[in-house]
Amino acid sequence: MLPFSLGLRPRRLIRRATLSLPGLLLAAAAHAAPLGQCYADLAATRNFTLGLPRHAQPTPDGHAVLFLRSGPRDTTLHLWHFDPASGTETELARPTATESLSVEEKARRERARMSLTGITDFALSDNGQTALVSQADRLKQIDIATGKVSDVAGRGWIAPRLSPDGTHAAVVRDNDVHVVTLASGHITRLTHGGTETLTHGLAEFAAAEELARPDGLWWSPDGQTILYEEADSSGVEKHYITDPQHPATQPVEFRYPRAGTANARIRLGLIARDGGPTHWVQWDNTAFPYLARAVWPKGHGPLTLVVLNRAQTEERVLRVDPATGQTTTLLIERDPAWINISPSGDGRGRSLPRWLPDGSGFLWAAERNGHWQLELRHADGTLNHAITPASLPFVSLDDVDPKAGTVTITANPDRIRTAIYRLPLQGGAPVLLTPEAGLHGATFADGNHTRFIDSLSGADGSAVTTLRNADGHVLASVPAVAETPTLTPHIEYTRAGTRDMDAMIIRPAGFKPGQHYPVVLSVYAGPGYKQVLDAPRRYLESQCMADHGFIVVSLDGRGTPGRDHDWERAIKNNLIDLPLQDQIDGLTALGKRYPELDLDHVGVRGWSFGGYFTAMATIRRLDIFKAGVAGAPPADFADYDTAYTERYLGTPEDDPDGYRASNVLTYAQSLSRPLLIMHGLTDDNVYFENTMKMTQAFITAGRPYNLLLLPGTHMLTDPILRAHVDDAREAFLAATLKAPAPTATN
Repeated sequence: MLPFSLGLRPRRLIRRATLSLPGLLLAAAAHAAPLGQCYADLAATRNFTLGLPRHAQPTPDGHAVLFLRSGPRDTTLHLWHFDPASGTETELARPTATESLSVEEKARRERARMSLTGITDFALSDNGQTALVSQADRLKQIDIATGKVSDVAGRGWIAPRLSPDGTHAAVVRDNDVHVVTLASGHITRLTHGGTETLTHGLAEFAAAEELARPDGLWWSPDGQTILYEEADSSGVEKHYITDPQHPATQPVEFRYPRAGTANARIRLGLIARDGGPTHWVQWDNTAFPYLARAVWPKGHGPLTLVVLNRAQTEERVLRVDPATGQTTTLLIERDPAWINISPSGDGRGRSLPRWLPDGSGFLWAAERNGHWQLELRHADGTLNHAITPASLPFVSLDDVDPKAGTVTITANPDRIRTAIYRLPLQGGAPVLLTPEAGLHGATFADGNHTRFIDSLSGADGSAVTTLRNADGHVLASVPAVAETPTLTPHIEYTRAGTRDMDAMIIRPAGFKPGQHYPVVLSVYAGPGYKQVLDAPRRYLESQCMADHGFIVVSLDGRGTPGRDHDWERAIKNNLIDLPLQDQIDGLTALGKRYPELDLDHVGVRGWSFGGYFTAMATIRRLDIFKAGVAGAPPADFADYDTAYTERYLGTPEDDPDGYRASNVLTYAQSLSRPLLIMHGLTDDNVYFENTMKMTQAFITAGRPYNLLLLPGTHMLTDPILRAHVDDAREAFLAATLKAPAPTATN
């Protein structure tokens, strides 16, 4: 589950279940119109992220950088080559046709939250001479030295994986694995029998949505063998989604594993690149049905899997013998609440375990001591020593240089920032490589330890992608064409309440001391996502709202990540009571410290878990919250997916009390404050049935509510629609919180 983000924008107000506020909404919208240009600019530029480099990575020789980039006001990605020595950039590949996506590819993009178009992915061979790029169902290969672009044989390809030597591509079509020989165009079909419910080479829903594993295909280091996932979802519940905008189109069937119901059954097969029999990997996939990671390292390290039991209270690291498929357990992690999968730096870091090239041991990360630490373990899985100190919480492993005896990591110097460090492999003092405050993310090329990409969202409001040397010195900035934001964040970072919660306060540009402003709590408050980070550019939308006469506040209470083990796991078996209390305690403490916060006029807004929290807060704490705007709220977690929900609540059969306490419907009859619900009618993650059940409960109880129906899923990208919806949301909060004119204090 992820919060409402750049691509998650709805359409227009379709209908209301009550007629109590339309005049106020129109009046507030009219009042806000002169300042509404900031919403239009944010929508047209995706919060000024269009035109920034994406997925930038250095070539293995370190002499160039490849990256994706669109224009400043379009969403079509092109592949670019940047020469840091001369400062020149060259377009390597551009989209050549209108996209037509299969149902499978649309689902993959939904899981990856990919809402841009064009060339959405690329891969480099180990020698850096060949790139494979994908656009919709087509592939192209590029000779990096000459820039020559060639079409790859075949159509309908999804989930492409380039072989390490750059000579072959493993791809999926019609739910079966194929290999394309790039030089000749010869296609070899490796698997047979693929159907809509028996897929080969694709990650199943739970892995892609909740375990941060998008892959279902892996090459052996020598490029001769492929490991692939077979997922049988025939036993998974059928869900059907109809698009009301196109009533002549048949509903689309999805297999969605609701909490307490059957998951897809998966297994892993090993098959030769040229075809032949499949050798199945042997592990107890009934007791450990979740595959979190598959790592096939270069050198002498073995093929390794990370698997979890369904309750996610036990995790095992397994060594695989590719010749027989037999597995040996190297390491077992247990936690009575739940296991967090080893972090990978928001997709940039190396997957763990990371084997040393000589096979003498591997790197692993665990939070058994309260904070994430990077460890070196012997080849048999026993602990050698911790590499990172407990005082510097580990975020991701970015590079290992065995010859130099060092590792490069991303870590938290404090709770709201990240930085990149180099440490001795045998342990020692970390060396800071990136002194700029903000959020850093590192990308190294395999085998090159001398240069890396640093993607920075700076504490000064900047967004910069640079090429640095091994000591952190900036060699060049990767070119961007994004527009400069038309508004400046005015954020104060602080701590709130007796629990010392991370908090931020966003004031309007024209803030006047001595005045009271209505407050909007912008909230997520759930597991897996931290709201308060020292990266002001992330909060331009909140600044736009603040500039219209609000103060926007965010807090990270118990249940959110990035603090410590027990802080996050405090919400086990009850997803709402402690988060709700913490948000109120923090808000109340801030109100006592900052008199400009008018706590008699507080609204709350959020998306996904934040939408769920918003509905709960508006219903249950009318003493604090006067209105709420809830986006795609999972009202009843019994209707949400297995891998997420059961991690925190177990199954509905095992913990009915926890599900009841965490269910919006339990409290629906008490709604007495204005609540606006926004939901995409074809959302395939938080299904619209959640909002349907909630609104039916309101109707049954005679409680008025407001509804904004969105066409499509949670990734609606039309900038005009997005801007109008932002205006409508603000109009709703302005009308219900008696904004926009702040009142003077005595």
